Order: sequence, then structure tokens, then C-alpha cells
Amino acid sequence: MLKKDFENDLKEEIAKISKRMGIKISLKDSFRKIIRDYLTVRFKIIDIKKRRVRFNPDFFVELNNHQKRNEIQHISQLASIGGNLNTFQSKKLLQTGFHDHLLSAWNIYHFHLSLSIDKKTKFVKQTNDLLFAYIDYDQIIFLGTDKHKDGIFADIKWLEILHDYFPEVIEKYRDNKIKDIRLKVNSSERQMIWNSGLMIGMTKVRDAVYHNPGIGRATSGHSTAVTSTTVDIIRWISKLDIQLNDSTKEVCDYLNIKTKDAKFKIRLENKLELIELSKNIKILEFPEVFIDRNELLKKNK
Repeated sequence: MLKKDFENDLKEEIAKISKRMGIKISLKDSFRKIIRDYLTVRFKIIDIKKRRVRFNPDFFVELNNHQKRNEIQHISQLASIGGNLNTFQSKKLLQTGFHDHLLSAWNIYHFHLSLSIDKKTKFVKQTNDLLFAYIDYDQIIFLGTDKHKDGIFADIKWLEILHDYFPEVIEKYRDNKIKDIRLKVNSSERQMIWNSGLMIGMTKVRDAVYHNPGIGRATSGHSTAVTSTTVDIIRWISKLDIQLNDSTKEVCDYLNIKTKDAKFKIRLENKLELIELSKNIKILEFPEVFIDRNELLKKNK
């Protein structure tokens, strides 16, 4: 039998990373919950990398006289050089039970406009002055600022800015076949719907209808992206386990590894990977799986 225990491997990897980051995860929980809790926090964390910085033109005009100009400039400079923006997020960022509905629905982050670090939490001191930004892998678009108040995290104006000034960013989410949606809600009502565990799948913006850029959220409050990725990871691990059990010799022959020496392991660093320890090589990267047994046999001839 091959030496492997993929479920335990991933639990240990998540425990190691969580301890380093300060995420409280219990290994006594179910495998599904452990993955989901970890991904819940990981989903909210902004990767530290250089991004193209863009501004809402109207907001850019306001900057010179903005009372939080220094804080905004500091955050934008950090974004441009690949600095850590996470310290400006909510101090609840590392809590597995804290869900950012604005991020889940529209892929829009918010930052607290302060330069004072709270020594206890390591985050900036939480303020009522917030900076909103749309972030993807390559760019960050600063949309504007507002106060922490009812409905602000569900205000359609953030999507309207993207629609008006950066239509190419959300073009892929536009549904040109649907011209309107029946549900008409204001910001406070939309926030109440989100808080109730419901999600509106599409949003009317000006004369267009968009599928939510952040996909949405489940009734549990978790991001839909998190719940679907959790299921995908569990299925991936199960598939690899079955393939290696059913095609041990074929896989080892294909990798030029002696079956008695082979030891496969799941590793989670920058990416989720299947590695083989006797040769210390990466075999597959999530969601890749092995080719089927017949194809392996053909390649081994």
C-alpha cells in the first residue's frame, strides 16, 4: 500500500499556516469545516503584490482637499509598491466567523483611514472614515470614501462608478440578454437582505444588469467562492486517493518511482499541490488530477 493520508496532510498544513497567521482553527472540527474556515479568512486577505493603481476621476479631483488625504495617499502608495494593505482592513479579518458581504457580492474592499496601529490587534485603529476599492489580481481601483453608516456597504454607487468609468473591468459580468430585474431595493434594504443570509444574484446598474462580480454568498454567510472551493478541494483529494489506489503501479512507473519507496503528500504553500517525498518533486497542482489508467499504460510502453 502507498504511504499517504491526504486529509491529515491538509489538516496539518492548514494548522501550520493558521498558527503563523493567528487564525483560530480547531483540528477537532470536521474536515470540511477546517478547510472552509481557513478559506474564509484567506478569501478576505489581499495578496501582497504590486498592482496598477487607478482612481475614480471624481474622487481624484477631491483628493487635494480631502481631510484624509495623507491616509489615502499612503494606502495608494502601498498598493503601487506591493505593500501590505491588510492592516487597514477590519480588525476582524482573521476571524473565521466574520464575513464581508460587500466583498462576497461585489468584490469591493474597504479600508479604515488611519495611520495609527493598534498594538493589541496589529491593525490600524478602526475609524468611521472608510476608503472603498475594487481589487483584482492586477489592479486596484479606488472608488471613494464615506462614513461607516447604515447601508454604506451595500450602496449601488460603488458599482455605478465602475460602470461609468471602468466598464471594461466588469464587462464580463454584464448580462446583455436581461434588461431589468424585478427586485427594487435601496442600500439599507439590500444590506438587510445580505445580513439575513440571502443574496441577490444580479444587480441593476444604470441601464445594465450585472451578475455579481464577487459571485455572492451562501445562506450560512460564507462566500460562495469559499463554499464551492471547499467542495472542489475535498473532491480533488478524493479523486487523487482513488486514482493512486487503483493505478499505483501505473502512476509510479510513469513517474519512474519504485512503488515500495513512493510516498505522496499534499502540500499547501503558495499553492495546493501533490508532491512525492522520495524524489521531492511536485506532481500535480490543484485542481489537476492524473490522466486515466489507460492513458498511463500507453505512456509507460
